[in-house]
Amino acid sequence: MANEVYFSGLSGNARLAAILNQFVVTKLTDTASLVNHPSITQLRSMNGSGSTVVQVPVVSWGANAMASVAENATVSNTALTTTNANVTIARQALRRQISDLAQLTGAGIALDVTLENIAADMVLAYNKRVTTMIAALSSGFSASVGSTTVDLTVANFYAAIFGLQLNSADGMFTAILHPQQINDLISSLRSETGPGQYLATTQDQVQAKGPGFRGNLFGVDIFASANVPTATAGADYLGMMIAPGAIGVATATAAPMVGAATLPSQSPIVVELERDASSGSTIVVGSAFVGVAELDDLRGIGILSDL
Repeated sequence: MANEVYFSGLSGNARLAAILNQFVVTKLTDTASLVNHPSITQLRSMNGSGSTVVQVPVVSWGANAMASVAENATVSNTALTTTNANVTIARQALRRQISDLAQLTGAGIALDVTLENIAADMVLAYNKRVTTMIAALSSGFSASVGSTTVDLTVANFYAAIFGLQLNSADGMFTAILHPQQINDLISSLRSETGPGQYLATTQDQVQAKGPGFRGNLFGVDIFASANVPTATAGADYLGMMIAPGAIGVATATAAPMVGAATLPSQSPIVVELERDASSGSTIVVGSAFVGVAELDDLRGIGILSDL
């Protein structure tokens, strides 16, 4: 027979070689965010402060006990120990550029590559940057547990808890670990007996504590981030366990030209659009001013384990 209707005959005319699905699948990547985690101390906004550095006073309240004093004796003075931690903000930014043709041919489907979605993605870019900055502080704590090229175990996890408790750290402890460290910890947990229990996360907890929250073990919140740094020349991961007050974050919002937007409203993230008419494209720049620093060395412990 002749003149049958084939797809190949229609292709390029009445048929397309491919069409876009009704939604875009997001490529897997680590979106864990410590930005609003309750274990991180949120410091003042630096807008209108007159400085790029916020100084956090650290005072030894409750460190000295009263002593017995004989009748009619004079009490000698005991000095109050004070120190401080400084957090310096600096600009963090990301730029993307989209052509007019790419924008106008957008199919209007969810998560399509459009000017609007590029702008919205600056929030995730900010979260990833701040989380990376926080995770990098694990190398700054004086104390650490674990051994190089040895998988993380429940015993190491206990050692971190014991170390913080010996330092009189209080509040909810949080372990910030690489996913591989968490896998090794769970593998070690399989051979444990006793009252210890791993409580998996719920959706409500993720919404309250941010993407990356994995659950609770021995009363310690576990947070997973692929941005946990390596150590010992790349042979290990160096996570950490912290108590509230160990790490502080300071932010400031840029003062852009009229027309720029903050995402979300009143956040440190400013998204600006810049028109490049000669190339027929629009530039999207997201900016934020952020600083992170260790506030109290005794409130954190590094956790070292094999890759």
